[in-house]
Amino acid sequence: MILRVWGMILRFCQRSHVLLCTLFAVLARSEPLGCFKYGFSYSTMLRNVSGNPFDSADAAACQSLCVDTLTCENFAYFPVHQKCFLGGADAMLRSAQPGAVAGPKTCPAVSQACTGNPSAGFPAQHEAQAMQVWPGGEQPTSLQCWPRDTSGFPMRCLNQTATILEDTDAGWSGRCEGLRHITDLEPGETCQIRCMMAPLCSVWMEETSSDPSGALRCWNGILGDRCHQKTGGIKPSRAQRLQHGTYRVLANIAGMKLKGLVQTFNSSIYSTWGEGAKHCKFECRSFIACQFWQYSKTNGCYINDPRKGNVPYPLMTGGQSPSVTATSDSDWVAGEMIQHNCVGPMTPLPTAPPTPGVVKGFPAVQPDEGVAIPSFKEEENEHGWPFWMTALIFLAVLCCIAVLVAAAVMGYEDHQRRKDRDRGVMGAFGQGRFMHQDLMEQSSLLQGVALQPMQFAPPNLSMPWPAQRQQQTYQQFPTGPGYAGPGGYAGPGGYAGPGG
Repeated sequence: MILRVWGMILRFCQRSHVLLCTLFAVLARSEPLGCFKYGFSYSTMLRNVSGNPFDSADAAACQSLCVDTLTCENFAYFPVHQKCFLGGADAMLRSAQPGAVAGPKTCPAVSQACTGNPSAGFPAQHEAQAMQVWPGGEQPTSLQCWPRDTSGFPMRCLNQTATILEDTDAGWSGRCEGLRHITDLEPGETCQIRCMMAPLCSVWMEETSSDPSGALRCWNGILGDRCHQKTGGIKPSRAQRLQHGTYRVLANIAGMKLKGLVQTFNSSIYSTWGEGAKHCKFECRSFIACQFWQYSKTNGCYINDPRKGNVPYPLMTGGQSPSVTATSDSDWVAGEMIQHNCVGPMTPLPTAPPTPGVVKGFPAVQPDEGVAIPSFKEEENEHGWPFWMTALIFLAVLCCIAVLVAAAVMGYEDHQRRKDRDRGVMGAFGQGRFMHQDLMEQSSLLQGVALQPMQFAPPNLSMPWPAQRQQQTYQQFPTGPGYAGPGGYAGPGGYAGPGG
């Protein structure tokens, strides 16, 4: 129940500029960034632990069960059925159903997945070797180092970082198709701001030609289709491709050929392969779920799009499911494995007030540059206190209430769990009331096979978070002009700058 309350607060904060919401979001995270892997499980579970898998309210409670179990080294939690699987030291990380959460027994203060790069043996031939070339013994997973809310859904970067990658005012075509028509802009909210405040949105467009009366229409989207076409589609009055947050390059994958990538534009769009590779990288940077991009002189741009398929995990050249089919192909002249994150100081969004006399107009902004917005002055309440003091007092009271309620709920759940164990209603390998569900989840945990879509879920189950949340966030309209998202930060630790 408490998690639901936190989730409601964080959903409100996704659209808020208030300092209090930033504090809520920080406190709501129960695990260090990079500890949990979403959309993954482990290959084997402990067979000598009675009751495994267990009922569990959430991933944090599942991790606590692992801590209390002597031989447990990792866990996998499936929120659809609230089941917790405990694994041993020999378990290997596997792709699983969207919504699944996997993690270690204890979280390190700083995850090596968020700081490390592979050794010289990358990519390795077999699975065990492919894991060992990475610091920490596991290849980083998609969005592993991106902030999430309590349900696992990607949050907006708290440092408000956004970067303009492509702009129609700088020569970009911007004739994207497959976008969603936005009809509920709030007073003072612009089409650009709506996209900047939604981490899954990487393309926004305004146009007047599709409305019979010539009214300005707003479109937002993930990636967008055929955005580089010179004719066709709808000609925008203004459009931009955005990057949310920052990113770092994990590995150079030029010369390799990866499985599971999808083509976004062909090689004839740009006059040189260097220019084509630059815009290909922009597309991957603008979609926070994109980890890989490659450019072929013959066929053009390819990126991974989890909505259409996945690159086999981990990257390896051999085994039963090799993800790298060639390691010396001169046609694949550019490519990178990247990691999206939220690194760096608080950065103003690259927006500006409307140009005088122009409705919803924006001054020209060159790609990767920003114009600072006015700062907010500190307000005082009617008693003369600074706003931050009121916020802290309110936060302290709320935390006290949350602790008391949490203690009561945990006590009740522990009591129920003990009763269930005493009655013998659950046994190893699902010999109890949830046997059908357990077998389904074990097929993913033990064999590394993704589950079939549930009947109640929407058809798109390929994103690494619960299908219900993707459906609520961005339902694709059957007709209409794509969707996209990501960033760069110049600084230590290998973080690429805005132009990188």
